[in-house]
Amino acid sequence: MSRAVRFGVARPPRLGDDFVAWIEHAERCGAQLFGFGDSQTMWPDPYVGMTLAAEHTSSARIGPMVTVPVTRHPSVAAAAIAGIQQVSRGRAYFGIGPGDSAAYNIGVPSVRMAALEEYALAVRDLCSPAHVAHYQGRELRMNWDAAPVPVWIAGDGPKMLELGGRIGDGVIVGNAATPELVRWAREHIAAGAASAGRDVDDLEVWCMVRVHVTDSVEQGIEDLGFYLASYANVRFRRSMRDKGVPVDDDVAERLQRFRDSWDGRQAYDPANRHNLDLLDELGLTRWLADQFLVTGPLDLVLERLQALVDAGARNIVVPQMLADPIATTTRLRPVIDAFA
Repeated sequence: MSRAVRFGVARPPRLGDDFVAWIEHAERCGAQLFGFGDSQTMWPDPYVGMTLAAEHTSSARIGPMVTVPVTRHPSVAAAAIAGIQQVSRGRAYFGIGPGDSAAYNIGVPSVRMAALEEYALAVRDLCSPAHVAHYQGRELRMNWDAAPVPVWIAGDGPKMLELGGRIGDGVIVGNAATPELVRWAREHIAAGAASAGRDVDDLEVWCMVRVHVTDSVEQGIEDLGFYLASYANVRFRRSMRDKGVPVDDDVAERLQRFRDSWDGRQAYDPANRHNLDLLDELGLTRWLADQFLVTGPLDLVLERLQALVDAGARNIVVPQMLADPIATTTRLRPVIDAFA
């Protein structure tokens, strides 16, 4: 494989008996970043997982992937991530997006881009040496020595990627599973960066890629079908287009029918097939898999990842959503080794 690539792993903070064992195993496998989902009705608070990760790793980056503005005041978020910065000895990052299940499951809409920008800058400023931020017309002040934390903007639409390029210390690309999507995301991040007199290569860009090494592409789709369905709901909630993926009218109509019957209570549940069965019935499963999953035998996975690297991906974060994350991460280790 050409070019060194950093790999990270992301997981909901399900605090079972395997949680610490997985953290330690993942760093031994070469993971250089940990991300923990933030959705209070779906799993425990991510700052518990981040604290455990800080205590049981030595070098990997640690942060929410991603948090949302609607469930925490920015002073609360700043205090929490600054605490992780302390216990991790400088390895924290603050990943933030407009909001999905954390907001929708409590009947609150996700925030608009301007509100996200104001919130993200408030968190950054509270963790800055000045410890002062202005938010919604008020001055906020941190009265303890919070350490600076880089703020990473997450998104997969053009405007959010451009916002990340303009204000972020880094960007988390929500989907980068094809070379076309990698190039498309980098173009929008670069445009945002240029508007602020910056360069895309000066930012830390992490590409979310659902990598799963298994016996066949079909098996990989079956294993990750529940996640594929969740992705379809989230990615096409606000718009069927302007996401870097061609969507014709027939596909858009079928996606809307899928979303009309979507069951959010079953999101991220590998044991439940309701949402995946909907995709199968509507003929959407393989169409989505081709632009969302990198799965199959090791040689095929390496070939597809090399194409992403050639397109500009340098940092890849791999969600670990299956029931046995230690086994899943073990399957990922040859991939990490190949790009070391």
